[in-house]
Amino acid sequence: MKNVHTRELAATIDEIRPWVEAAWTGTPQDPFPRDLIPTWRKNPPGVAPLALVPGVTRLGHGPFAFRLQSWDGQRWRVTVESEGFVGWHGIDLDPTPRGCRVTHTIELELAGPARVVWPVVIAPLHDWAVEAIFDRLEEALETGVMPTVTKRPIPWPASTWYAVVNRVLRARRRPITARSAPAAS
Repeated sequence: MKNVHTRELAATIDEIRPWVEAAWTGTPQDPFPRDLIPTWRKNPPGVAPLALVPGVTRLGHGPFAFRLQSWDGQRWRVTVESEGFVGWHGIDLDPTPRGCRVTHTIELELAGPARVVWPVVIAPLHDWAVEAIFDRLEEALETGVMPTVTKRPIPWPASTWYAVVNRVLRARRRPITARSAPAAS
């Protein structure tokens, strides 16, 4: 499974880079729609909590976990560490005459229940989240401040799945919150 989203922004790579570096931090600079699906970043003791250390830094959103593979200022890569989802996702920043093309790519081999869960439940939420990230980046580049509220509504059926997933996770005492983030290892 491969899923790609691209948007051209009227800003340089240098202007976009700090916002990408803040992704999955849960801080006010985080471009992920964290007001609806909180994000997290974990490092082991002795490593700065927000550091980006390849092979060490774990990050994610809701119940999904990733491990940083690399970040060179233009290419962000993480390995997916969630059961049934084997692969990677990343962000690429490429210069254009107008500014910068931001590309989000996820490539996964789906196993077991993930083969049904991805296309039916996760893909609609994922597509919304990536487009919301792009919206939030555009606003932050215009204003200098990352918005606290995600303006892009979660479309149906993704909004229904979001509510169902949250209900199930709450019943299992694992709501989609930063507190559900796995410990660093």
